[in-house]
Amino acid sequence: MMNKPLAHTPFKVNFHRHYKYFLLFGTIAIVGFLLFYLYPIIRTFILSLTDKTIFDTDPEYIGWANYLYALQNDQLFALSIKQSLIFASISGVLVLVTSLILALLLNSRVKFIGVFRTIYFLPFIIPSFAVGAVYKNLFNPTTGFINKILEFLGASNPPLWYISPDSALMTMIVISAFGFGVKMLVFLAALQNISPDYYEVAELEGASKGQQFFKITLPLISPMLFFNIILITIDGLRAFSLAFVMGNGQGWPSNSTLLFPIYMFMTAFNMPFKLGYAAAMAWIFFLIILALTGLNFLLSKFYVQKDVT
Repeated sequence: MMNKPLAHTPFKVNFHRHYKYFLLFGTIAIVGFLLFYLYPIIRTFILSLTDKTIFDTDPEYIGWANYLYALQNDQLFALSIKQSLIFASISGVLVLVTSLILALLLNSRVKFIGVFRTIYFLPFIIPSFAVGAVYKNLFNPTTGFINKILEFLGASNPPLWYISPDSALMTMIVISAFGFGVKMLVFLAALQNISPDYYEVAELEGASKGQQFFKITLPLISPMLFFNIILITIDGLRAFSLAFVMGNGQGWPSNSTLLFPIYMFMTAFNMPFKLGYAAAMAWIFFLIILALTGLNFLLSKFYVQKDVT
């Protein structure tokens, strides 16, 4: 006796209907990725193998010459990479520490805590170029508010800040320490997911606040710590707006604010508009960021914990 085929169940009907919607909306995302991400990546790599300029309609294929010149002969390329790494490493530590401290403070149960959270995050919805211009006025050596305060406190020779080549990069690092908005929210979300029971048990056992932080808080937020380290590393290396405003878009003074994104921008969009060479520089920098991100993933196994026992 042959078995009759099973009728379509409501689950199967719903599955096929939802699968249709998945293909519909998923296709939109895939097409967007292919057009606006994958194609520019492939196009940039092809461009990096040529001597293309803005006015060149028939660029010549030169192979790896752009890459070899950047790695072996271009001193400004080496300087910009070095300064970007210095900027990203020092400012990254400052942002990480600042965002964690503020998240701990904003996680406290005090009155009007929502107002304080809004105030701390409000500057990060303002365009970065506008923020950079404000900081440039604040740190102006002659008319800036910072030096006026230092003079009021008795400083006879206040710093020249971004005017001097010796302190311009450090000035940008100090300013970047205030870029804690998103990272602070990530830490705050992680802190709010920690059960108060852990701390109650720890207090009953006589653990100090420091012991509670290192034995409970830090291990439980370590996945978000890792996430923030990745964000900070990439953001620090890609920093553009602040360096552009502080250095007038040219690494001024004396290339002391010449971070890699600024140098790549100058190469591509200043005379003689070396688009091919700028594309090769972008690919080298992409590989550097990729390597540092991979290193962060390897190091994460030493501090990221999934359970607290």
